[in-house]
Amino acid sequence: MPPSEPDAPPRWAAPGFAVAATAGVGLSLAFATSEPLRNDRWALLMRLALWAVTWGAGVVCALRLPRRVAIPAVLAVGLALRLAALAGQPILSDDLYRYAWDGRVQTSGTDPYRYTPSSVHLADLREDWLWPGAEGCAHLQREPGCTRINRPLVHTIYPPVAEAWFTAVYRIAGIGTHHKAWQVAGLLGDMALIAALPAVLRAYKRDERWTALYALSPVAVVEVVNNGHVDGLAALFVVLALLAAAKRRPAWAGALIGAAAMVKLYPAVLGLAFVAAVGFRRAGRPALARLIGAAGAVVAIGYLPHVVAVGLRVIGYLPGYLREERYGEGGRYLLAGLLGLPAGLTATLAALAVAGVAAWVLYKRPDVPQGGAALLGALLLAVTPVQPWYALTLLAVATVAVAPAWSAVALAGYPYFFAVLLDSSHAVAIGRVSYGLALIVVLAAARMTGELKVA
Repeated sequence: MPPSEPDAPPRWAAPGFAVAATAGVGLSLAFATSEPLRNDRWALLMRLALWAVTWGAGVVCALRLPRRVAIPAVLAVGLALRLAALAGQPILSDDLYRYAWDGRVQTSGTDPYRYTPSSVHLADLREDWLWPGAEGCAHLQREPGCTRINRPLVHTIYPPVAEAWFTAVYRIAGIGTHHKAWQVAGLLGDMALIAALPAVLRAYKRDERWTALYALSPVAVVEVVNNGHVDGLAALFVVLALLAAAKRRPAWAGALIGAAAMVKLYPAVLGLAFVAAVGFRRAGRPALARLIGAAGAVVAIGYLPHVVAVGLRVIGYLPGYLREERYGEGGRYLLAGLLGLPAGLTATLAALAVAGVAAWVLYKRPDVPQGGAALLGALLLAVTPVQPWYALTLLAVATVAVAPAWSAVALAGYPYFFAVLLDSSHAVAIGRVSYGLALIVVLAAARMTGELKVA
């Protein structure tokens, strides 16, 4: 059951929360109105570090407030943080420009997997916003003939539910709203997630004040709202799947996990936590069949029309992306690479680490949030991605699991990301330090509690 409240909250809780909230909103606004990464460089990371401190302070204070005060206050501050993040253009990522292009292509009646953005077949769809002229390219510090769209020479990588989302946002907002439509769409989806968190936490008999862990986080504000990443939609589906699992609705849980995986592929690993919780015993087999069947149906229904239209081109740039990110090489796995083993053995070691956590989940059968946080956290620590937004879903699951130690993994990607994008000669070392510290935090929490969680 959720812990009982103290008779009276400490005197510092309310003013402390107010100070942390005010500082957080100010930092959100300052971040959103900063110069792009290529101009502000490491100063942006320092702002994020300071913001992370106010986040931690805000969560501590929120946990000491009475529930009747804490939940409305957290929701209000969460909204304020996200409204402030609308003040500027995306600071760290250009992914939403690809979203806008894919949405535009689909509203024209063309399958998004058929052509690359640079294809002459789509030349009539090009708008000045995404394909600026010489003056616009100069403003972006790029050569004439540039585009805001990343990787314009390759097919889209996004799965079908993400593509359906791009089409929906584009149909509602059109291209005239530019980046703001995608930021507002992210805000609406993220507030829906935050609004659902108290109910999900109660369903797992946990203190709903832990909503603050996600709602006040700079990771969610920056990535879902300012950068407009579609990962926020995947996180929303995952949180709703956790609620469905708590309510013993395996078909809904499976369908929602399938939908999350059809936004971004990596949430599929969470399916194992759902399977472990349902169990393989005879009594659980019908529920397990509904869970797996519903997930498979969503994947099949999502891909079928695209496969009919373009065949194997639905795979898009995924193989090329995996090569680009060096997932087949030892250098991709920063922590496993510390052992200095050959590339193949390094990749194998990282895979075995994830497999070990998967075996633990199947054997111990923790509840879905705990198992899901362990699986996704292990995956991120094993592959040490450059992209910090990949940890967004982990943060949402860790919030329901009441496992704040996993927040260290959500923050660990930023130093590495900045080092890589700013061409630091110490990028690998910085990544190893940041992810290594995150691993230490998680292991310390596990040692304190005897589990892969902090409660």
